[in-house]
Amino acid sequence: MSVAHAHLNDLRHSVRKVRVVLDLVRGKRVEEAYRILAFTRRRPAEEMLKLLRSAVANAGQKGDHRAESLYVSRIWADGGMIVQRNLEPKAMSRHGIQKKRSCHVTVELDVKMPAEAHSGKARAESGSGAGRTAVEAGKGA
Repeated sequence: MSVAHAHLNDLRHSVRKVRVVLDLVRGKRVEEAYRILAFTRRRPAEEMLKLLRSAVANAGQKGDHRAESLYVSRIWADGGMIVQRNLEPKAMSRHGIQKKRSCHVTVELDVKMPAEAHSGKARAESGSGAGRTAVEAGKGA
């Protein structure tokens, strides 16, 4: 379950172009995602930065969560409304349809687990033999 989330509907960029920016920040800490989006030269990056700040503000309203302890757990873009215009002239007195695409973006934030708790979990799993390869278990060649 996520700590906070935020939605951005009808963003006037195509889904394909927005997903390139989203892939840069997926799974990153919020502070690192701020830096990445601030220096990304793609057009949707500015709107994604606003959306991320909104999600952090929502986390502050829901509980006492600071940006240092949050990370981007899930972020995705879905297709939105497509406005079609018959404006583009083609050969032999015909016209083409110009599609103006939009998308809906959602971001979910979660609390980053402390390093001590995460390493303790990894130690417990490795002791039981779960997640070990055949070579580590002594069964491989």
